[in-house]
Amino acid sequence: MRTRLKDVAERVQLSPALVSGVLNGRANVWASEDTRARVLEAARELNYHPSTAAKALSNGRTNTVALVYRRLSGTAYRLAYTGLVDAFSEQLQARGYDLMVSNFATEEEVLAQIRRMANAHACDAMILWGREADTEPQGELLDSLNIPFLVKGRHEKKHPEWRQIDFDHEGMMRQAVEQVVSLGHRRIAYLGFPLEEAFVRALRRGYVEAHERLLGFAPDVQYMDSSEDDLEGNSQCVEQWLSLPEDQRPTAFVIGSGNYAWHALEASLARRGHALSQQPGGYSAAGIASYYFTLSFGEAMAYQGIEIDNLAQQASPGLLDAILCGHEEHRIVRFLPSLTPAPTLGLNAGPGGQA
Repeated sequence: MRTRLKDVAERVQLSPALVSGVLNGRANVWASEDTRARVLEAARELNYHPSTAAKALSNGRTNTVALVYRRLSGTAYRLAYTGLVDAFSEQLQARGYDLMVSNFATEEEVLAQIRRMANAHACDAMILWGREADTEPQGELLDSLNIPFLVKGRHEKKHPEWRQIDFDHEGMMRQAVEQVVSLGHRRIAYLGFPLEEAFVRALRRGYVEAHERLLGFAPDVQYMDSSEDDLEGNSQCVEQWLSLPEDQRPTAFVIGSGNYAWHALEASLARRGHALSQQPGGYSAAGIASYYFTLSFGEAMAYQGIEIDNLAQQASPGLLDAILCGHEEHRIVRFLPSLTPAPTLGLNAGPGGQA
C-alpha cells in the first residue's frame, strides 16, 4: 500500500502542511534542523515518495523536460536518436530534471501530442529534434502556447529569437576548403547531397563562399555535383571528373555528403593507381564523414563523429541552462568540430600506385 503524506506526518506528530513543506523544500516553510532531519528520516523509513502531479500543482513545476520528435525510417536514425536520448538524459539529470520522450510517425501526431502535454502542464520545457520542415511548425506552436523550448536546426533567418543548436556547416566547409588550398590546389570539386534541406544548402554555401574568398573566383559549376547516399551515384560523379583532360581534372575534393562519397572517390583513384595524399602534388580531400569511417588507401582530413548525440553533448548545455534556470546565453549556438586526420588502412592503391 502506498505511503501517504498523512502517514509521515503522523509518524513525526507534525501537521501535513509542515511535512509537505519540508519534503518539497519550500523556501517559505520554517522548521528547525532537528525537525527537518526527523521528517526526512521518517520519509525514508516509510518509503514515502511525493506525488509528481501533486508537487507540480503545488510549485508550478514538474522538473521534467520532454523530447518530442517525428520518427524517421532507417537504422542510422534509430541509433542516432538512442544516443540523443542518452545525452539529454545525462545533462538533465545533472540539473535535477527527468527526460520524457515522445515520438510519432506523422507530423500531425507530434503537434497533437504537444497540445496535449501543454494542456496537461506535463513538462516545464520541450526539446524539438528533426528536420526543419517538421520542427518549424512545432516551434511555432510552442511559441503560441508560451512554452520554452530548445530546437535543433537552422531557423536563424525566420526565427532568430528561438534557442536553437546545430553544426556550423558553413564553417566546416570553410575549413575543408582551406585545408586543400593550403596544399596548393585550385581545381577543387564539391560532392554533396541532392536534398534541399537547410543543412545541405548551408554546406554547399560554405564551399562556394570559401572558394570565392580563398581563390578569388567562383567555383566552376562542372566541379559541383550531388548524389544520393549510395555507391553507384557517387561513383558516377567522381568518374566524370577524373575522366576530364588532365589540365581540367580536379585535383582536390571537398566532401559534403556521406561515407559512400569517400568510398567512391578512393575506388576511382585506385583504379588509376592513385591514392589520396596530404602532400602537395597529389590528389587531396577533406570533408564530413559518419561513424565507422576508415580510408582504405591514402590520407585525408575529415570531420568524424558529427552525429546528433555529439551535437547535443557539445552544444546544448548553455541553452538548457537558459531555458531551465533563466541564465541568458546566446540563443543561436553553432558547433564547429575539429577537422582531423581520417583513420586509414594505408593499403597500396595498385601497381605503381601512390599510396
